[in-house]
Amino acid sequence: MMSSLNIRPASLRKGLRPFFLAGVALLILVDIFLLLPSSIEEKGNKTSSDPQTFVPEKEQILATGIPKNQVPDYTVEKFSYLATQGTEKEWKLDADQAYLFNHEKLVHARKVKAFLYDSEGKITVITGREAKYITGDKNLEIFGTVKTLFPDGFELTSDYLRYLPSQKSIQIPTHYRVQGRGNSHTSSLDLGQKLNFDSNGFEFEIGKGQITLPQSARVFVQSSNHEKTIIASDRCVIQRNEQNAHFTMNPKRRIESRFVKIQQTKLNVRARRVELHFGSTAELPHYLVAQEDVLIQEMKQKEVSEPLKYGTGGQASFDTKKNVITLTEFPQVYQGNDTVTGDVIIWHRDTDVVEVEHSNAFSQGQHSPE
Repeated sequence: MMSSLNIRPASLRKGLRPFFLAGVALLILVDIFLLLPSSIEEKGNKTSSDPQTFVPEKEQILATGIPKNQVPDYTVEKFSYLATQGTEKEWKLDADQAYLFNHEKLVHARKVKAFLYDSEGKITVITGREAKYITGDKNLEIFGTVKTLFPDGFELTSDYLRYLPSQKSIQIPTHYRVQGRGNSHTSSLDLGQKLNFDSNGFEFEIGKGQITLPQSARVFVQSSNHEKTIIASDRCVIQRNEQNAHFTMNPKRRIESRFVKIQQTKLNVRARRVELHFGSTAELPHYLVAQEDVLIQEMKQKEVSEPLKYGTGGQASFDTKKNVITLTEFPQVYQGNDTVTGDVIIWHRDTDVVEVEHSNAFSQGQHSPE
């Protein structure tokens, strides 16, 4: 009889159980070893973390001098700050967010609105994308789509503006193009005339009421009789209290290009210096005066077949109310082959009549401006 082994399943399971338990224990030991804190610490010591990874990604920064790769010490939502000198308010800044850097004593703000206070309590309002100031000196800088609204309604637009409270001065460097618009009928730059301008740079001494357009200035005037005038010069100084503007050229220019230029619908004018009065035209004897080496050139009209007129003199005064030009200081008027001279020449623009005092007319061939 052949013998056989009878192994029951229960006995087999009992035999494998020690091996199974040993395998599970080994896996647990491996997991514990891999997750030991010392292993994590050793890996972390090999590379340093960038602080910027803990800061939310921001828009491009327009303000200059903001610390890079540095986390602000404080971030403030709905920020508001009031700068004072004693009990006098100088300016106030409101912003959606502000970032404070303690070591640099610097505040960088976004989506800003600033309020400038003058000695009479009038407020100039400025909005922009960013602002920056150093705590202690109180000078305020505003960057990006800067819009300034003065108390009388005059508006200014630029990409940058700096306010110096100690000097009560608004300054914009010449590498920024600036536009000014008189949009209010109560504006002191808009009495009887609508006056706009653009220039490279801008300076405004608030206490003196003086505006300086330091480079490539153009002033646009529309008077009460709807006459449009454009005055272009290297420099313009506007006296707001006296309601006049002085236009000059850079003395380093070559003499042949050193002319202020005036353009109107039917006339082109050039002169070394020009003075504009922008008060009520009903009260002004002359709203525009051109001085030194004046040349007045009549623009050609399609319906006019007569020869064009040219006028020269030491001074030309424009009277908007009467619509006449008065030439003095050795004035002369040319038309075709005729030349008219006199002590005073009055050019009536409505009728195109030339009136001369102590005249002396003579023929000298065809004349044209240089």
